[in-house]
Amino acid sequence: MIKFEYVKFKNFGSFGNYYTTIDFSHNSMTLVSGSNGHGKSYALLDSITFALFGKPFRKINISQLVNSINSKDCVVETGFSIGKESYKVVRGLKPKKFEIYKNNELITQSAKAKDYQNILEDQILKMNYKSFTQIVTLGSSSFIPFMQLSPADRRSVIEDILDISIFSSMNFIIKAKFSNIKESVNLKQKDIQLVEEKVKIQISNLESLTKNKMETLSDNNKKIEEVRGQIEKLKNKLDLQVQLSNSLLGEDNYESIRETLDEHTSLINQLTDKVKTNKEELDFYGLNEVCPTCNQSIDDSFKIKKKKTLIEKQNEFISAIKNLNSHKQDLLKKIDKCKQDKEKKQTLLYEINETKNSMAVAVGYMNNLSADSSKKSNLDESIQNINEKLNVYEIEKEKLKTELESLKERKSNYQVLSVLLKDSGIKAKIIKNYLPIMNETINKYLREMNFFVTFSLDEEFNEEIKSRHRDTFSYMNFSEGEKSRIDLAILLAWREIAKIKNSSHCNLLILDEVFDSSLDSLGVDDLFSILNHLSENSNVFVITHKSDQLIDKFKKHISFKKKNNFSKLL
Repeated sequence: MIKFEYVKFKNFGSFGNYYTTIDFSHNSMTLVSGSNGHGKSYALLDSITFALFGKPFRKINISQLVNSINSKDCVVETGFSIGKESYKVVRGLKPKKFEIYKNNELITQSAKAKDYQNILEDQILKMNYKSFTQIVTLGSSSFIPFMQLSPADRRSVIEDILDISIFSSMNFIIKAKFSNIKESVNLKQKDIQLVEEKVKIQISNLESLTKNKMETLSDNNKKIEEVRGQIEKLKNKLDLQVQLSNSLLGEDNYESIRETLDEHTSLINQLTDKVKTNKEELDFYGLNEVCPTCNQSIDDSFKIKKKKTLIEKQNEFISAIKNLNSHKQDLLKKIDKCKQDKEKKQTLLYEINETKNSMAVAVGYMNNLSADSSKKSNLDESIQNINEKLNVYEIEKEKLKTELESLKERKSNYQVLSVLLKDSGIKAKIIKNYLPIMNETINKYLREMNFFVTFSLDEEFNEEIKSRHRDTFSYMNFSEGEKSRIDLAILLAWREIAKIKNSSHCNLLILDEVFDSSLDSLGVDDLFSILNHLSENSNVFVITHKSDQLIDKFKKHISFKKKNNFSKLL
């Protein structure tokens, strides 16, 4: 385990011509505050990465690290221990300086600064700049999260964490020796090697083509059947939706019923007027004995006959009105149903369009699968060409085979070692054994941050992220806040794995403006809970502009302020 003890510097960035020292030896969680440009990042991020790796954490030109006012004597020093051994690294600019001390004794400097740097990274720290930024620092400026690294850089970080980069060095040596053997072989022996490589390539191509063809065809056929089943289900669903839509009363029914209702209303009004007129006439014969027009007496028999006729008509009118009102109520109910059916029909039309879209997507997917299957089926000619080439190479190989025997065993041994030491060899097996632990650790921290997804890395360090509903996503699908949680979970997981391996594990963790970015309040609380636990065995520094809001959560607080163009540690 690397235990960082301190970093000190002068004439570095905005700091003046006196040493500023930051203590890393005590386990705690420290709040780091200060206004923009007052030296927080210089002091905690750029200083330590410059001391260890000769470059700042942020994207700053090396020449800009020297204080622009004093313009010389820029020095950064950091001290740390590994087991019982203590180390000190001193690096400077104007003049240049790079010194490594072990137990207060200067380690002999190499002629090349690069070789001296390799001693520091490969033999002492056992991690490079990228690994350091994945385990020790997490910043918002130029930090590249693990998930945004290239596959090669991801592998480099993992190899450093698992302390298996030695196999890469061994592989490099084996390759060099194997290259020397090849150089000692005469022209015919080189021809044999060339033929064998050609055979291997062709066999690999043949196996790949054949396997890919069979697997693809089988997989595509299975998928096509599944998609056909889905299309059939969608078609049945669509038929039902259309039938249901057709069974509902439409706009035409509504207009027809409305017209009938208007006719009934008009008839009722007319009949009501007739009832009124008829009643007036009845009242007339009931009240008058003499005609008011001619002043003659009205005959009683005439009155009785007339009143009887009027009463019969009155009853007919009232019965007709009653029937029309009853029919009118039925029509009103039908109008209400038309309105309800109209709303249902609109909903069904939306669902029908969705079903049609789903069918179109499924049909398109099935067509793509069919096209891919057709493409794979046309590989027979390529396979035949490969077989013909293999026959030619095998004849040529037999002619030259006797000339290869003297170096065959030695070459074979180197080949075996080379295979074992490749990325797909011993390292792959070690990585494969640790992958479940890595994934479980990452998921543990994601759960602790209330981000309930299932995160997994495969042997090529490609991610697969599944939601609770088993939907599959990639890292870039998530919001900035969710990606921050993933980045934090991975960084904390790498620290835990490094602790298990006792390789790149260290007592220092620096978080730059993590709480200022896209984490919500719940994410901040979850992260604080994790950091409090980490600070029991590590020194955690949190750089933030939210010091007023967060100060109560920290045991220690340091701040930086610029006065007269120079930064100071308060």
